[in-house]
Order: sequence, then C-alpha cells, then structure tokens
Amino acid sequence: MDYKIEDAARKTGLTKRALRYYEELGLITPFTRSDGGYRMYTDADIEQIMHVKNLRDLLGVSLSEIKEYVDLEQRAAALRTVYFNKKDQKKAEESLHFLTQLETTIRKQQMLLRQKIDSMQQILETYEEKLTRIHLKKQELESLTRRE
Repeated sequence: MDYKIEDAARKTGLTKRALRYYEELGLITPFTRSDGGYRMYTDADIEQIMHVKNLRDLLGVSLSEIKEYVDLEQRAAALRTVYFNKKDQKKAEESLHFLTQLETTIRKQQMLLRQKIDSMQQILETYEEKLTRIHLKKQELESLTRRE
C-alpha cells in the first residue's frame, strides 16, 4: 500500500517536515512519487521510519549515528547482492571489511543502549529509595495521628 506524506505522518506520529528532513538526511528514501510528484511511502518505508524514530526516541541515538547505521545497512544489502552474484577474493575482502564496520557500529549502539539502561536503573533505584523514605515517614505520621 502507498501512503501520501500526510498519511505517513499520521501513521508514524511525525510531522511532514520531519519526514522531509529525514529524507534530506538520507535516513529514509521513499522510492516512488505520484504522477503529481508527491512523495509516496510504502509499508516498508513506514517500517524504516518507525525504526529510525525508535532509535531516536527510545535509545536517544543521534540522527548522525542513525545515518551511519542506515548507510551501513544499505552497503550490507549491496554487498550481499554482489556476494551472491559473484564470489571472488576481492569481494570477500570487501565483505569482511564491511562486516567489521557493521560489527563496530552495532557494538557502539549496544554500548550506548547499555549506558542508557544503567542510567535508567540508577534513576529507578533513586525513586525506590525515595518511596521507601516516604513510606516510612507516612507510617511515622500515621502512628502520631492515632495517638492523638
């Protein structure tokens, strides 16, 4: 199914401006345009947009880091095609180099995610401590009000 930019914005929770900006950065690439030249988004495009949005919102990954990741994914797809069409030594070396880059990028993202999880865990522990203190204070005050 194809979606106009308004529909894609509604489905993803982003603005039309954000979608255009993501396209400008190369984070998404709608492949089709309507007869009138309007951007048309496929279900795969919507899925890619949601992936970018989740990386940005849930993980706090910068758009430049997402761009690096998207570029590597696109190179991986191209290398897979070449690899399956022609297996030679040079292509194997290119694939190995690319996979090393991809591994480094994913490890970086994994480390960033772990840091964010650790930070969130610290915040949760702080909240638990506060709630424990609040609970103890409430018990103390309740016992005082019962005596009166």
